[in-house]
Amino acid sequence: LTQSPPPSNMKSDKNATGQIAFAVGLLAGSIATLLLTTSRKNKTQDADAPQTSRNDAAQLSTQTMPDEIRSEMLSRNSLYFESSNGMPNITNSSVLVVGLGGVGSHTAHMLARSGVKYLRLVDFDQVTLSSLNRHAVATLKDVGLPKVTVLCNHLRQICPDESRLILDPVVKMYTGDRERDGTMMDPPDGVKQW
Repeated sequence: LTQSPPPSNMKSDKNATGQIAFAVGLLAGSIATLLLTTSRKNKTQDADAPQTSRNDAAQLSTQTMPDEIRSEMLSRNSLYFESSNGMPNITNSSVLVVGLGGVGSHTAHMLARSGVKYLRLVDFDQVTLSSLNRHAVATLKDVGLPKVTVLCNHLRQICPDESRLILDPVVKMYTGDRERDGTMMDPPDGVKQW
C-alpha cells in the first residue's frame, strides 16, 4: 500500500491554524498589558492607595550608610582588587548605561553592587509583560513604569546613601544626534570623560 500525500488544502489549514493561534496570543498579551498598565495607573492616582516602593525608595535615599556596612558590602570586591589598589578606581568611577533592557539592566545592577559611585541610566521605554523575562529587577507591579524608574528604585534599596551611589536617571531615547540628545552623553561635572 502506498500512502498518498495529504491534500494541499490540509497543509494550508495547519498554516492558517498556526497564524490564528499566533494572532490570538498576540491579542491576549496586548490586552493583559493594557489591563495591568491601566490598573497600575489607577492605583497610583488613588489617594487612599497604600504607599508604593517608589515612596519607600525616596525615603531610603535620605539615609546615610556607615563606613563599616559599606566596607562589608564591598569586601569580596576589595579582596579581588586589593593587590592593584583598584577598588578606589571603582568606587570613584562614573558610568553611563544606555538601554536598560536584558543586558543594560543587569549591567547597571552589577555595577551598582560592585561599588561604582555614579550611574547615569538612559532608557525611553517602559516595563512590559514581554520584557519581564529578561529585565534584571522588574516585576509585574512595575509594568507600565519607565525602566529607568524601576531600576533606580531597586538600586536605591541596595544602597540608600546618595553620597555612595549617585543615580542620574534619564527617561529619554538616545538617538546619536547631539542636538536631539542634548547633554545626556556629557559626563557629570568634574569628570573629563566616561
